[in-house]
Amino acid sequence: MPGKMPYTKYDLDKYFERYPDVPKEVIIKEDILRLGVHITDAALEESAKFTTKSYYLFSYDQIDVEEMKRQEFLKAPEEFKFKGGPYNLRPTNNKTCIEKPEKTPYKIDLIDGKLQILWENNYLGDLELRNKPPYYRHSLPDGTPYSDIAACNFWGYLSFCTILRNCQYWGTKEECVFCDINTNARKQSKTGRPFMVHKSVEDVVTVFDTIFNKEREPENHTIILTGGAVTNSIGHKDNIHFYEQYIRAIREKIGHRWAIHLQTTALTKEECRILKEAGVDAHHSNIEVWDKEKFNIYCPGKAKFVGRDEWIKRVCDSVEIFGEGCVCPTLVTGAEMARPWGFEKWQDAVKSMQECWEYLMSRGVTPRSSSWVIEPNSALGKYDQPVIPLEYYIEIDIAWYETWKKYKLPPLRNFTPMGPGRCLSVNSAHLDMGS
Repeated sequence: MPGKMPYTKYDLDKYFERYPDVPKEVIIKEDILRLGVHITDAALEESAKFTTKSYYLFSYDQIDVEEMKRQEFLKAPEEFKFKGGPYNLRPTNNKTCIEKPEKTPYKIDLIDGKLQILWENNYLGDLELRNKPPYYRHSLPDGTPYSDIAACNFWGYLSFCTILRNCQYWGTKEECVFCDINTNARKQSKTGRPFMVHKSVEDVVTVFDTIFNKEREPENHTIILTGGAVTNSIGHKDNIHFYEQYIRAIREKIGHRWAIHLQTTALTKEECRILKEAGVDAHHSNIEVWDKEKFNIYCPGKAKFVGRDEWIKRVCDSVEIFGEGCVCPTLVTGAEMARPWGFEKWQDAVKSMQECWEYLMSRGVTPRSSSWVIEPNSALGKYDQPVIPLEYYIEIDIAWYETWKKYKLPPLRNFTPMGPGRCLSVNSAHLDMGS
């Protein structure tokens, strides 16, 4: 079956020796993200007692939900922290990316009543899971859990609400080739779990009123609102005014103390002003892939409706509206090496990302890296994909951090603390860099 190919055996210590100035936590985190993790039966039953995967946007799994015979989609943790162990690791937060045991050296197991993470069956560290936040016990009148409206993410630092779990970049000629948002929505709905595709303004406001007013979550500092591209209209509202109605309603209910990050397609300055005035603090228009040729192949809908150069121009222009630290587009790092269109050498892919970091940060943009997960229901998941070299991820994390320091940019607005042992981001380790 196509998908991620088996990894080649390697010595983790050699990476620590090769990159002595990079925190070991960064190297391990990127390794876990690129290879995924297997969870034993005992550990799966234990993790079901904590905050479990909400599938708030993509699957982030390297196996199909239909292959999850142990109901991993209901029991696996949303995220986990590894810490301690033989390397005295600082607590480091990770997205759970489920993989088959034969394709990853990483395993979560329950040993002597304690959750541990192992590498090649060697004890690597203790595991910490997050308790379910109190608001998870509530449901809407129709039975939809509050957690399906807004997921607790980044160890509770973020409330992640995917307003629209569908994207109007449809089919092979428009969908991004690494993305499984539309397929994930269809498959999760078939499992029988609550999975609302389009969330109403009223339901979203009800949940955020609970989180920020009625039963304040002290860990939470930020709302992230996202959804698929709206190229036509929904409820007679275009892309801007569809999302604007949510922003205004949330602000009316919770005020302006907490930051709102909104993720949409790339917008003009005039459109950005509408959202800023409505109450948006930070904006994400995800570029996904930097190389111009690959952008047009990987993101055909974005290329068709906006165009690569115009997309990047709009991202840079939006700094004038939102300010430094508040324009933070994502790059799906590693995808630019995917077959059949990617770079053949990881060094060339690193060079492309170095150019990306330099171009954007010199213009006040603070891009984010999201390590690519080869999701089987994406277009790229239909090809045999070699494992992305660990060197690639380490090198681009170094480049991101050095470029960020070079331009003296502020941290991302209320996104997560930065640095090893402090960062709560789950999808890559560039924000875990530092001292």
